[in-house]
Amino acid sequence: YEKRFNWGVGTTDEQSFVDAVLAGQPEPPLYFAEMKRINRDGPAVLGGFKVPARGDLGGIERALASGAAVLDLRPAEEFGRGHIPGTVNIPLNKSFSTWAGWLVKYDQQIHLIVSESDALRAVRELAMIGLDAVAARYDLDVVAAYAATGKSLGTVAKTDVAAAAAKVEKAQITVLDVRNRSEFESGHLPGALHIPVGHLPARLAEIPRDKPILVQCQGGARSAIATSLLQKLGVTNAVDLVGGFAAWASAGKPV
Repeated sequence: YEKRFNWGVGTTDEQSFVDAVLAGQPEPPLYFAEMKRINRDGPAVLGGFKVPARGDLGGIERALASGAAVLDLRPAEEFGRGHIPGTVNIPLNKSFSTWAGWLVKYDQQIHLIVSESDALRAVRELAMIGLDAVAARYDLDVVAAYAATGKSLGTVAKTDVAAAAAKVEKAQITVLDVRNRSEFESGHLPGALHIPVGHLPARLAEIPRDKPILVQCQGGARSAIATSLLQKLGVTNAVDLVGGFAAWASAGKPV
């Protein structure tokens, strides 16, 4: 069949066909490898999706100290204005399970900051990719409760293209592009360091710390997640570029 018929993409052999189809595709999330095992062996019987018990401030502090994955599911804007240090922001939207699959390890206990009305959806979406070790959830007011103890909330610094352009031109800031490879190869900010969001934990040592880090993606959603992750990993000088590469290119800045 391969020898007699063209594959439909200008190729006549299987490997060329595979290469052509996969060209430009985003990197597969880390959880794909685990999903292969689950699909082969079958998932654990859950007995239905259940919302975990509601925890308190003490519980969330113990979870952070233990190395559990504590995810704040609020919109990025709310997280940026104030969050409990050490939590990672993965907004509960259509990309939630994708980024949870990239950033949460399968042997980690999971704690969620999420409204009661959205808790079941979050648990269900995590379970659908095999992440079912959700130990507790916390109401959104746990953030205010943390601040009420006198401890400082974390915030996410943001900047726009106009403010960032001069610093990029003078090499006063490290540009960190967290998009997929194909996006980066199609055009990027001058001198940008390319590390996709999901690879940040493994490649953290590649990021210079001698000057501020401008984190950008295509439109601003992934860079917000990345900035929260960098804070979790101890990078305190990361700044999120509002509007990302799209805003940069639209403003006529060099690409």
